[in-house]
Amino acid sequence: MATIRERVSSKGERRWQAIVRREGFPARRSTFPTKRDAERWARLVEGEYAQAKHLPSLEAERHTFAELLKRYEPEMPDKRRKACAAHLKFWRDSLGGLKLSELTPARIREQRDRLAREPFTRAVPRKEVTLTKRRKRKDTDPPPKVKTRSAGAVNRYMETLSKCLTVAVNEYEWLPENPAAKIADLKEPQGRVRYLSAEERDALLEACKAESRDLYALVVTALCTGARAGELLELTWKDVDLERQRAILNRTKNEERRALSLTGPALEVLRERSKVRRIDTDRVFPHPTVKGRPFDYAKPFKAACVEAKIADFRFHDLRHTTASYLAMHGATTAEIAAVLGHKTLAMVKRYAHLSEQHVAGVVERMTGSVFGPTEEAAS
Repeated sequence: MATIRERVSSKGERRWQAIVRREGFPARRSTFPTKRDAERWARLVEGEYAQAKHLPSLEAERHTFAELLKRYEPEMPDKRRKACAAHLKFWRDSLGGLKLSELTPARIREQRDRLAREPFTRAVPRKEVTLTKRRKRKDTDPPPKVKTRSAGAVNRYMETLSKCLTVAVNEYEWLPENPAAKIADLKEPQGRVRYLSAEERDALLEACKAESRDLYALVVTALCTGARAGELLELTWKDVDLERQRAILNRTKNEERRALSLTGPALEVLRERSKVRRIDTDRVFPHPTVKGRPFDYAKPFKAACVEAKIADFRFHDLRHTTASYLAMHGATTAEIAAVLGHKTLAMVKRYAHLSEQHVAGVVERMTGSVFGPTEEAAS
């Protein structure tokens, strides 16, 4: 039902306000210079209400952000839902009571900035122990250092929110557009590139071999393939083809299958392991004693790094080492991304500086072909 009202401004100008009300929808109103324009607009709005049972802008008035999460969360893959549990909780607590129409970029950014400023607390507190002695913290000990979330962590929170709102726009039709898409990401620091020198690599492999046979095989395979620890620990013998020298990773971080090329030392250690297999599990790297569990590499790998006197090195840095070696041997960013399983080239640009000699050779060949050889090269 439309209502047309005559209004007079403070300057004495006559204006006409149209108000359209319908049960189940928010009231819409607008002001026009003539009564005919107001009536025309009212008829158009009534036609929209009659023809469309739900419009995104109207649905945004009906539903809260908490209702959106209630519908969206069960549809998420289990792995993704567990990984984003802290993200979903934060956005539910900070924005859950708002209607979707009230989710403006300004409000979302306000909560994002609060997330970046507030002290970081772990969901599961660690034991109160010092780094040197396994004892409880005393009152006389200095207070623990207050940590805040990094720019990368805040951006991951925003990605979770943006994906949820994108589903609301494209699939539920609860929003006309994604307000989070208008907010720029925080600038993240340059990615870590820590790789082993030739001396460090030899020392680490010797230490791993002395630590355990399983650790040595895992480290060698990681170095030769660039696979993540979790991907190798989920690898089963049915996915390994030693004749064709390849292995298939069915469970990867980006949930896409990827093939590993098995050559050199990795192929040798896997052939050796294939001769004596466990009968209670099909894993390539099973736990030595516990049935069904993957090999626990964390403590022995840390001990091997200490024995080899290698500081500031984590197991995931073996993956960086593989990528760095590939770059130093002339591999392109596309080739490195294919080996590591990255969907985009952005993740492998951090290794570009390691291929300077290869790039210089390409440029030298181009200039020689176009401009001819230089006097230095001719001599």
